[in-house]
Amino acid sequence: MSPLFLVYHQDYLTSYYTSTVECPARVKAIHAKLSNRFPIVEAQPAKREDILRVHTSAMVERVELESRETYETALLAAGGAIRASDEAMRGIPTFGLVRPPGHHAGPDRYWGYCFFNNIAVAITRLMANGTIASAVVIDLDLHDGDGTEAIFRDNPAVNIINVRAKTRTAFLEFLGQELGKSSGTDLLGISAGFDTYVRDWGGILGTEDYRAIGSNIRKAAHRLCQDRCFAVLEGGYYLPDLGKNVLAFCEGLAGL
Repeated sequence: MSPLFLVYHQDYLTSYYTSTVECPARVKAIHAKLSNRFPIVEAQPAKREDILRVHTSAMVERVELESRETYETALLAAGGAIRASDEAMRGIPTFGLVRPPGHHAGPDRYWGYCFFNNIAVAITRLMANGTIASAVVIDLDLHDGDGTEAIFRDNPAVNIINVRAKTRTAFLEFLGQELGKSSGTDLLGISAGFDTYVRDWGGILGTEDYRAIGSNIRKAAHRLCQDRCFAVLEGGYYLPDLGKNVLAFCEGLAGL
């Protein structure tokens, strides 16, 4: 069995109205680096009922009316997160190479290139099905996962760790401390943003730091939840190195 699965669909290359910085070339660059390293499982669109567990019907309708291409691709991204979480429950670390990202999408608000909150849709579905009772969400992106926080604000069963730091050392130390403080849970979900890279907007982390982060999360998942962890792509915009950074993270997560 592979040490890690990659969830992907060619329709993540769809161009829609916010395809500016958050462009199809992002997933294309990552796919080029990862597709020959890990088995690919194909995403399927999320069901509308899955989306409505975390977003209001009015918000879903706004996304649908604004752009059909965006709506359908966002459903597919949420579905990719669902597939990744299902594979994680089998004990296989999984990376969802999805687009659009999701961690800024709240119950009734979407912004920051995000439309549906992919990681929240996946975790809430597992809770609704009785598959899990608790989860930890680790957000590695440069920007706060404000939508994820808003969705789970009143749910004590979901602990959200937003890693915020202005230096490399502080980032790695904060993540290590928070993982160390975490107690038993059923699942780790990672909002995997790569815009903290030294040549990206954040300007603090190197490629090998992403490998170390993946490795540390893998060890935490082994200790906390029988290796059940999955990640979904959020930010990361420096295209020349984006693929190798995601590969390093995935190799760390896979224990390679």
